[in-house]
Amino acid sequence: MVRRHEGHLLTRALLVLIVATFSAFAETVHITIQYGDGRPDKIVETPYTPGASALAVLKQVSRVETSQTGDYTFVRSIDGVRSEPGKFGWFYEIDGKSVPKTADAFPLHNARTMHWVYKVEACY
Repeated sequence: MVRRHEGHLLTRALLVLIVATFSAFAETVHITIQYGDGRPDKIVETPYTPGASALAVLKQVSRVETSQTGDYTFVRSIDGVRSEPGKFGWFYEIDGKSVPKTADAFPLHNARTMHWVYKVEACY
């Protein structure tokens, strides 16, 4: 019986070490997804490893579909809400600022908020 108890203690100690290590290197980001059409926004908080792409972190909390155009990966659907090229699309901001890169090419470092919105695609 003593051996079994020692095994549980070792397992618990290892688990605590893993969680503490992950927590030491992980950051947390607050994500808001605005679907539009009266559907309620999704608001979640999730941990991420610094350097993870905005797309990878979005995929942690939502069902995401993408498409490739040349070297660019575009978000085409979040939780079943599909973009309509030339009409409506998915756009994102990090810490309140528009990002000039696709989400797969933007690494998160010290990001506190990520905001995705489904809106009219407009060129100005």
